[in-house]
Amino acid sequence: MVDDAQVNQAKFWKKIQKLTRGRIDILRAMEIAMAEERNSEFKAALERVYAEIREGSELSKAMEAAADHFSYSVRELIRSAEKTGAWDDILPLIAEGLEDNTFD
Repeated sequence: MVDDAQVNQAKFWKKIQKLTRGRIDILRAMEIAMAEERNSEFKAALERVYAEIREGSELSKAMEAAADHFSYSVRELIRSAEKTGAWDDILPLIAEGLEDNTFD
């Protein structure tokens, strides 16, 4: 059974995909996602990630600051997207994995 946190995170990744497909850079996409996030715990995690990115970290590395919200599998897929540029392929995989309970 998929829990609310996974559903919420899947929505987040779908939103990031749509924003970045619209040529919005990741920092701005994060700002938008944080502004629209209703779950205070997840929003705090996003704020930690955002702060790390602003300090120069790559997204995958920044996500380690909130590893309790982003599984190792998700972080590794993001790391792969950073290396290959295959964001449009990988972001939907993350959302699907969260929705079908493949990732914790």
